[in-house]
Amino acid sequence: MTQYLYHEPVVDATLISLNELEVRLKLPAEAAQVTLNYWNKYKPEYGIRKQTMTLWAESGEFKYYRTILTGMESRIRYLQYKFEFEEKGESYWLGAEGLQKSEGTKGSYSFAYAGDRDVVSSPVWIKERVWYQIFPERFCNGDPGNDPDSTEPWGSVPTRDNYMGGDLRGIIQQLDYLSGLGINALYLNPIFAATSNHKYDTVDYFQIDPQFGTVHDLQELVRKCHERDIKVILDLVINHCGFYHPYFQDVVQKGEDSVYKDWFYINQYPIQRSEDGYDSVGYYQWMPKLRTSNPDVQRYVYDIVSFWQKETGIDGWRIDVADEVEISFLRELKSYVKKLNPNAIIIAEIWDDAKRLMASGGVDSVMNYELRTALFDYCLDRSLTLAEFHSRLVNLLHRYSLAELDQMFNLLGSHDTERILTRCGNDESKLRQLLAFQFFLPGNPTVYYGDELGNTGENDPGCRGSMPWHLVPAETPLFREFRSWIRRKTTNPVLQHGLTELRYREGSECYVIRRYAESGEAVLLINFSPEPLELDAVLKRFDLNVEYFIHNSDDTGRLPATIGPGETMVFQKRD
Repeated sequence: MTQYLYHEPVVDATLISLNELEVRLKLPAEAAQVTLNYWNKYKPEYGIRKQTMTLWAESGEFKYYRTILTGMESRIRYLQYKFEFEEKGESYWLGAEGLQKSEGTKGSYSFAYAGDRDVVSSPVWIKERVWYQIFPERFCNGDPGNDPDSTEPWGSVPTRDNYMGGDLRGIIQQLDYLSGLGINALYLNPIFAATSNHKYDTVDYFQIDPQFGTVHDLQELVRKCHERDIKVILDLVINHCGFYHPYFQDVVQKGEDSVYKDWFYINQYPIQRSEDGYDSVGYYQWMPKLRTSNPDVQRYVYDIVSFWQKETGIDGWRIDVADEVEISFLRELKSYVKKLNPNAIIIAEIWDDAKRLMASGGVDSVMNYELRTALFDYCLDRSLTLAEFHSRLVNLLHRYSLAELDQMFNLLGSHDTERILTRCGNDESKLRQLLAFQFFLPGNPTVYYGDELGNTGENDPGCRGSMPWHLVPAETPLFREFRSWIRRKTTNPVLQHGLTELRYREGSECYVIRRYAESGEAVLLINFSPEPLELDAVLKRFDLNVEYFIHNSDDTGRLPATIGPGETMVFQKRD
């Protein structure tokens, strides 16, 4: 049985406050009566405390448990713990030395001390946020006077190189639209001076690109957003800079005599633009990689974040290709950012398992591409069975603490992917299913500009088309669906910080997510069957009873007789 027991303290024990530790455990399906037993190594007078663990999911042969223990003092220190459970009438204890059949303190897991900076960093404002990602060059042209000479008409076919005139002034002009949609957090793709339309090839980190405006425009944008309780974060591109950044050009021109040669990873001199002569992001010769182990580079980055946070009051940063940046530097950078603003947030771009970044303490949140992949594999591609999808989802949520899950950057599309409606084959019913998952699961949902208006397009450059403002007055069903979900997330405390329970029933083609807290309870039901199903039978099968009613039912709260094929329903507990 030992091979079916799993608790790895490095991954499954997370400090969420100085006197709270979330602990997670995976056990065989036959396990029952699971408790966490804990005590203080040096204070036997405190006694051994026992706390029932919460079963939040079952998948295949396993059950998944979590609980939050509260320390015996103002700060957790010298904590020892074991798990106790029953199986087939026998009692067992699990500790660091394995499975035991007799109770005792020997061989326990331990957590020595709750360090001030080891707590999961959670900005006080994060839980009720819905992000809106803006690719500035394509959102809105508010000042034609700063357009590049080659600017094409708004709505032109996007290419890797063309310009359409979007700028900061355009974002300011559309704040009423964003507020009306319900958005309360903005993430802007790079806005610093660069030679491309995407601006990931930075040439001056201390200047707003002239085609986007000035520092005064950014100051005005942040101020007006804050007046509306909209947070603003910027893209921080520090894994690499642009080929024409003056420091890299100094190395190009002076070779080994350049004072900046150790700012980069130079493989051969003289430097010629190539894939191998110097390290670059994705072997892309236009973006040479910065050496963040160099103290001079570190100070340079600190100067960048200090300047913009102090000058504009932004609320944090999204770190481009964070998985290629030294983890040790990410920790140092996060510490520096938090000194400037303890409530700032650091979001990392990573496309796979992000636990190592989260556990390192170098970031607060990640772009949750891993969730996106799982949703697409089942909801769109059906390359998984529902049971396999459930297992993927359970494993994903089990790796992270509730505090970490609550601030995940949950996205369906971005500037680096095809448009979500395109990925759905222009099937809005599929998109509605994905939205239900995105907004109902813990984390911060993210809308990529224009998705709410039905923008389509393949990956770069197709996904970077201009915002179709002419469609706004129509208020299409898709737009109303986005707005409805955004309002649910920003107003319902249960969806903001409630606990999560995932329910799958073998042989059923329905799926249930339950969110619950002291303030209430909500349930998402999705029918993946191609046939309508009798609702009462589905509710009983998932142990849901008549105490629930559908959000969009009539005033009587009556339930429909069936749930249609592909349909999603949201229920909440009766008052």
